[in-house]
Amino acid sequence: MPKNNFKNRNVLVAGGTGMVGQALIPKLKKYGAKIYVASMDNKNLSPKGIKRFFKTDLININNCLKVTKNMDCVINLLGITGSPKINFSNPGSFMMSNLYCAVNLLYASEKNKVKRYLYTSTYGVYGEKSNMKEKDMWSHFPSPNDKYAGWAKRMGELQIEAYKKEFKFEGLHVIRPANIYGPFANFNPKNSMVVASIIKRVLDGENPLKVWGDGKAIRDFIYADDVASAIIKVINKNIQVPINIGSGKGVTIKKLVNEIVNCSKIRLKPKIIFEKSNKSAKKVGDKKRVLNVKHAKKYNIKNKINLSKGIFYTIDWYIKNKSKLESRYNYFAK
Repeated sequence: MPKNNFKNRNVLVAGGTGMVGQALIPKLKKYGAKIYVASMDNKNLSPKGIKRFFKTDLININNCLKVTKNMDCVINLLGITGSPKINFSNPGSFMMSNLYCAVNLLYASEKNKVKRYLYTSTYGVYGEKSNMKEKDMWSHFPSPNDKYAGWAKRMGELQIEAYKKEFKFEGLHVIRPANIYGPFANFNPKNSMVVASIIKRVLDGENPLKVWGDGKAIRDFIYADDVASAIIKVINKNIQVPINIGSGKGVTIKKLVNEIVNCSKIRLKPKIIFEKSNKSAKKVGDKKRVLNVKHAKKYNIKNKINLSKGIFYTIDWYIKNKSKLESRYNYFAK
């Protein structure tokens, strides 16, 4: 039996109604954790079997102090995410919301003597590199295409480093996931990430299917359940250095879109048009962004779900559960 740092412990999952939270909570239950969830979603989206649900905005410091009281472990899954277009058009929202969620929740956790705290960073903290190693973060600025959220997440990591030094807060963990996809994603094409956006548009019968960029960009994707499994291992193995969580393999956006179309099993396949002539196509992002996951493999952190299987599972879940998504909180729909 692997080491268990969760049994009979009060564990707060901040952002617990999202993709990773929904996958993580059943795993925490198996380890005997007493689970609390904080989210801006309604309670009906909260996983079953938890001790308490807090519908609250954790940008607010007082709310952070309230929900972290009497907690043994805090898992911070908070973060404002969205499409590259939203990132470019709403940079202030991306930067400040991600910054406040990071700074305030760790501050509150330390004040309330939380023993363990895991911070979900992003591979957006890296510069314009194709093979991103953990040690590379401070050798470059974040990529211009990720600079607002990237800098905010970097500051969250820097705060953790500072708290280790000043307050001797030892139980601090950082993961840097690749592009996460899976059930309970935001499927609103106006502001969702690429996998969820394309799934909804394909199933809605959009034809032609217009895709932002030239289709040649290469990205790293990871299924939400694999991120949840990694979080369990990082905390149980007491890994106290930042660690990349991804596939370590790149896929072009063109191949990704074709994979989604094929997995959807729709009768009439759409004509796919990449918007290369659009002015925004100049901002298609970095050519290649793939995580180096050798460090994770040393700790036996490996993905179980490949991209094809993950897309199939996500499409199947969306078809069966899309009515649930109507009540989801959407930061950019305010």
